[in-house]
Amino acid sequence: MGEHPTTKLCFLLLREVVEGGEHCLDYGTGTGVLGIAALKMGADLSTGIDIDPQAVTSASENLLLDGLRSNQMPVYLVPTNAQPSSFPSTIDKCEENKPANSVDLQSSRGSYDIVAANILLNPLLELVDDIVVYAKPGGVVAVSGILEEQVPKVEEVYSRYLDTILVSTMNGWACLQGTGRV
Repeated sequence: MGEHPTTKLCFLLLREVVEGGEHCLDYGTGTGVLGIAALKMGADLSTGIDIDPQAVTSASENLLLDGLRSNQMPVYLVPTNAQPSSFPSTIDKCEENKPANSVDLQSSRGSYDIVAANILLNPLLELVDDIVVYAKPGGVVAVSGILEEQVPKVEEVYSRYLDTILVSTMNGWACLQGTGRV
């Protein structure tokens, strides 16, 4: 788990910013590796969201395999028929890969100390509003899953929402980090 350069870059970033007690959002959680890492580094809570039911199941299983409790990292399935601008607002909690109660994340907007999205370029660009809205003012937003040559476009889009954007690279891949505007 976590061998891809973008995942490693996100790990390095988490190591820098997790001091203990943070609330983290793993946006596009996949296996849950970033949310789990944040918890192991001292975060109080991680939340994972994804559009893939198998990813939700995998993240939930990995959490337990790592000796953590499900209440430390709730993992939610985003309906695939939702439009990008609305899908983070209403999601279904999955248990055993079955949608359960509808959960409203509107109250979570602006409440995360750290938001990490290690997903593909196009979703990063299309979902910028939905990704950054979850960070507290001054909170850290990390986006990765992009090639070095894609950095200028991502930086252009995210600089509208974030202050002090820093870029780290590894083996041709990149991670951008910024802070939510106060």
